Amino acid sequence: MFNPTQFLPLANDISPVPRHGRSWTEKYSNWWGGATIASPTMGVVAPAKQSIKAVRRFQTDLKRLLAYYHQDMEYSRSLVRMLLQLEDTTPVIFEASGTSAIMLASRIFAHICRDAQSFFTVTTDEGGSLVPATLKGRNPNEIEKTMFQPAASLFYEPDPVLPYPQGLKPESRLIGLNHHGNTSLVQAIKTAVRDLSQSGTVPGCVLLPQVSKTGRILPVREVAAALAELRGEGVAVYLIVDAIQSIGRVAAEEIVDPLSLCDAFVFGSSKALGGLLIASTVIIKRQLLDQFLDAAQAGKLATGAFASHFQFEPADESRLPQSMLKAGAISIPEVVAMREAVRLHYLRGEGATFSARRQWQLELGRKLRAKLIDALATIPGIEILKGDPDRPIVDSIVCFKPPQNWSPAAFKDALQEGHPIVTPSASIGRYVRLDIPEYRDMPSVSVLVAKIRKILLPA
Repeated sequence: MFNPTQFLPLANDISPVPRHGRSWTEKYSNWWGGATIASPTMGVVAPAKQSIKAVRRFQTDLKRLLAYYHQDMEYSRSLVRMLLQLEDTTPVIFEASGTSAIMLASRIFAHICRDAQSFFTVTTDEGGSLVPATLKGRNPNEIEKTMFQPAASLFYEPDPVLPYPQGLKPESRLIGLNHHGNTSLVQAIKTAVRDLSQSGTVPGCVLLPQVSKTGRILPVREVAAALAELRGEGVAVYLIVDAIQSIGRVAAEEIVDPLSLCDAFVFGSSKALGGLLIASTVIIKRQLLDQFLDAAQAGKLATGAFASHFQFEPADESRLPQSMLKAGAISIPEVVAMREAVRLHYLRGEGATFSARRQWQLELGRKLRAKLIDALATIPGIEILKGDPDRPIVDSIVCFKPPQNWSPAAFKDALQEGHPIVTPSASIGRYVRLDIPEYRDMPSVSVLVAKIRKILLPA
């Protein structure tokens, strides 16, 4: 049972709003970021702050505190299931960062295959910056300056994490998206899996982003079909779909009932959904999670503490030996913010159904994209990344190359200097990225263009 007394008294300045550089009041109106941090909105901040007040109210009454956590987490899971149209029995596991969620899913699969000598992973570049190292066995919390933690971190302990099984050697392959259109990408993934599986003797998993950091839509259904063919040849391979960039950017049909295509589906809310730093969700097939929990319950997993209280559903948490539970809990303010971001996303737009509302929102996004691209096209030296049928791009991400004498990082810094502060997302290779948000109005295009012109054409 979770015991909060060792974490008390709570600090006076706990806040779910991330402290990131200059004050939000200075930069909120021209925040084009979204690759990692969405700008905070009242719809997600207010409920998150209320959850902190609730914990303070119940902190000396363990029974009421536990009841509050169980009730709120169950409500959060129910809204995730509503959004994704999942059955009530589908496991919904909470995590902190998206990287942590990917790590948890991939290592659960590795533990299911713990009797093998090796376990392979295949993914693409343009995923999370920590993901390749994590798939190779690193603890992302040990990679300084790049791993985000929950802003409130209420009772939360990032370490330790679930390791790979003792004695199992991870093998990893990274496929460069620049070298492939979607058609050849499917074949490249299939070839890599067949090669790494060594004729079906080595198990592994494929981690495929549904949308890359530059906004490219990747062929999830086609990869799923290719992996099904390989399973028919005796290859033990799991598919994890990374929806961290895509969850708030695509049609309803691309995200609902995800486990009909994959074995685990991972998303977070601090990017396209407009949630706070940082919470994520792992959706996983019940039979696969049961295999992992059965092995844990039977003492077959050589691993120590890795799970936070309330991270798993109560019945699932009860199957983990006490030695596998950390003292702390999943940070509830960030989960509450994620839940509210999910609820608002489900209801946003016009139409009687989620599918119709998403189509309405996507059409609005197409119009906003056209306005932004038309304005950027008037600036000399700016090269906008364009999609094509074999490399489609979502409308809510616009990437451009600054002139050759500018590095993207330096250009981003220049946009954020002086007044007004204009903040794009973190640079991706040679590209500066702009996010068109659904959860708030699009920032001023005229202010953006004026700032870019001032940088490139100083008086």
